[in-house]
Amino acid sequence: MSEVQVRTGVPDTREVEALAIPWLEGRAATGEWWEAPAAAWLERRKAGGSTEPSGWVTIGSEARPDLYVARVSAKGRPETSAIRATAGEAVRAARERGLGSVGVLMPAELDDAPAAWQAAVEGLLLGDWAYDGLRDEKRRSPAPGTRILFTRTDASAAERQAALARGHALGRAQNVARELIALPGNVVTPRHLAETAKTLGERHGFSVQAWGEGKLRAERFGGLLAVAKGSAEEPFFLILEHTGAGGDPHVVVGKGVTFDAGGISIKPSDGMEDMKYDMSGAAATIGVLVAAAELAIPQRVVGLIPTTENLPSGTAVKPGDVIRGLSGKSIEVINTDAEGRLILSDALTYAQRLSPAAIVDLATLTGACVVALGHHAIGLMSPTDALADALIEAGERSGERPWRLPLWPEYRKQLDSDIADIKNTGGRPGSAITAGWFLRDFVEDGVEWAHLDIAGTAWAEEARGWQPKGATGVGVRLIHAWLRARS
Repeated sequence: MSEVQVRTGVPDTREVEALAIPWLEGRAATGEWWEAPAAAWLERRKAGGSTEPSGWVTIGSEARPDLYVARVSAKGRPETSAIRATAGEAVRAARERGLGSVGVLMPAELDDAPAAWQAAVEGLLLGDWAYDGLRDEKRRSPAPGTRILFTRTDASAAERQAALARGHALGRAQNVARELIALPGNVVTPRHLAETAKTLGERHGFSVQAWGEGKLRAERFGGLLAVAKGSAEEPFFLILEHTGAGGDPHVVVGKGVTFDAGGISIKPSDGMEDMKYDMSGAAATIGVLVAAAELAIPQRVVGLIPTTENLPSGTAVKPGDVIRGLSGKSIEVINTDAEGRLILSDALTYAQRLSPAAIVDLATLTGACVVALGHHAIGLMSPTDALADALIEAGERSGERPWRLPLWPEYRKQLDSDIADIKNTGGRPGSAITAGWFLRDFVEDGVEWAHLDIAGTAWAEEARGWQPKGATGVGVRLIHAWLRARS
């Protein structure tokens, strides 16, 4: 992945093949060469009734860059999110046209906003991501090798340099997560996930432990082992740690089901291939640790990943079985396709033994969350108002936005079992919330904990803004925005 260069000044020659302009509504005129054609293009689009806010203005000039413009509404998303989106759209559009270089001109109004610099770099790194390592060489699409952020302000100030470093680290880390998510289930097995985490740990400087089946049996990880019974692949529990300055850790837990067929409660075949994405929380957790180490953040961060496949077989856990996880609670398995919460219950129990400053889990947990919130919001549940508010604020800064759902005690009754301490599903009503409540049952009162259901945001069916079609790596930048506010 190319580094994003930073240059001072507005390019008026073809030093870059394409130049993207985020056009802020109400912006002050600059008199620069690009302004008149961009304004005329936007006016024509408006007069023609077009609602498309971005596109190519001029193409093919030998003297100046091709011009790409994106209108940024004053009533829309935060300006930093718009900058990230414009940069992402532009680099993707440049790649589609086979261009070798692309630049983004920082709006003059945001030249003194380091957050906008960070967002631009993120967009330039994220917007055209694609995994084509399994394609024939002839079918691969070359990416622009040169990516430039043009500003009117010198970049040497420490605050701006720190923003650029964050943008680079977070963009790269999110792309690491995306690649893991994109790879098929016959490549990314639990063992592959463990080996990749170890390789990345050695490369970036964080520690990784991988507990295999023998250790899991000795430690009584009954939830993870129960889900793994149907698969020939060995399950693992991964412990990743960035030591930082020490102290109580901020623990990030990521669901790592590398392929989810539903077990005995098998899923419909239509769309089942997408269930390779059920380890998106694990991939994001690895990305969080990669960025934490690269940025040398002060917090101690621990990532916990329970990883397995969920497949049907003669040895698989069955509906009606009662299992006992690490917490010691008995769990009646009503639906084997509600497996993520079983493996997470073990991880959350373990996390609390670390005296955590806070715990946040990331999981593609429920289809019900997709129904409720679609593909634009992360489902957030937490008994702690301050933690929930902090994650929502971090979502606004990162562009990965959560929406809080209630964890009222009335929902817990739906999980009452006639035979065990709890059952793993509470029926269809409010099922995204009862899934969160199941996890809540394994977290002691007073522990700062939040659940993020990323089922609707872990992959994109179509490109938009900084996100191309496919795996998103959602959660990496959200968690880091939250951690940075706590530093």
